[in-house]
Amino acid sequence: MLSFLVAGCKGKDNTGSGIAEINDEEQEYANFPWPALARLRAGENPIWFEFGEDGLCLIESAAAASLAPYVPWPHARYVTAMAMWNGFLVMAVNRDGFLVFGPAGGTAPSEATELLLCRSASGGLWDPYTTESFFIWEGKPAVLLYRNDFFGELTAPPPDPRVYALDLSSPVPVGAYVPALEIFPSDGRWETELLRRGPDGLWYYRMKEKGQNRPAIAYFRSKDLNIGGERISFGEWVKSGRGEAPENIPLNLALALEASGYLSGTSCLIKAVSPDFDGQRIFTAGVSGIAENNALLYAYCQDAPEPLALAILPGGLGFISTGGESEAVSFSLSALPEGFVYTGVAVLGDVLIAAWEEQQEAGVGAAGFMVMAIGYLRKEIE
Repeated sequence: MLSFLVAGCKGKDNTGSGIAEINDEEQEYANFPWPALARLRAGENPIWFEFGEDGLCLIESAAAASLAPYVPWPHARYVTAMAMWNGFLVMAVNRDGFLVFGPAGGTAPSEATELLLCRSASGGLWDPYTTESFFIWEGKPAVLLYRNDFFGELTAPPPDPRVYALDLSSPVPVGAYVPALEIFPSDGRWETELLRRGPDGLWYYRMKEKGQNRPAIAYFRSKDLNIGGERISFGEWVKSGRGEAPENIPLNLALALEASGYLSGTSCLIKAVSPDFDGQRIFTAGVSGIAENNALLYAYCQDAPEPLALAILPGGLGFISTGGESEAVSFSLSALPEGFVYTGVAVLGDVLIAAWEEQQEAGVGAAGFMVMAIGYLRKEIE
């Protein structure tokens, strides 16, 4: 029986899967600045985690989750988004901090079969705030904090700073200054609620006046977050939320999509992660190239050290391809209980990591992620 370094959680051998505590020597050898929670050995069967009331917890499966009461999504703990960065996989967790996966034992990222799971958190500082935006700022993963007043009254002071970044020299997130977001006086009345890259490569952000019966909302666009943006219309803001054109999809992923047949007769929105991207990118594909209210795919792709592309639907059905003209083989991740969906997927070495949530309209109940080896999926297409 292996143990997991989180209070109240236990691990076990699971058909090649396993979890081990981190000792001081391994933490120092790994040379990661962030506290390590556990060493993960991925096997064919998934290792499941949920965001519990007392922190990250190991569970038997999503069906064994604590089924926390539904709360509006801005106030729940879940994986906001993922990004590949400097050989790591980084998750931003709403109201909490960053989770970082890195190769264990000094293994090169491309050869990793065991991972260290690390956490860089704010010690409760982020708890009152929503962390909806996850982006790369000055070469570092960063999140934007704001007070969501749509689902309740404001009780916390304005976040200061409003942006935090993951840093290789700090065990905890560090504050960051983004000039474009300081367009209004810092009196707490206006806050930036959402920041994103548009399909044209420009930055778009939404600001809202807080504490008013009829709050004003303003939208801006900037080519460089180091300078102030120009004000835009609501219609331009809506367009910025659409994905990039199909021709921007990396060739490896585009060929896999075509070989899979998933886009036959439909349109699709693809949320993709890659070591070649600065953060997550969103693409449209399919019949019309506009994917509003249509199929949603979560994808991962890479060209090196060997081609790989895979994607999953929220229900867990997916396909994997080794690139080029190779056949895309269908697979299914572990079935989730009714009302649960997968919300993201990425690969580090030979390990697949997928986020999941229990959803009901605008509410989130249980949420977490799972880790498993993808080696057996590769074997099916060799």
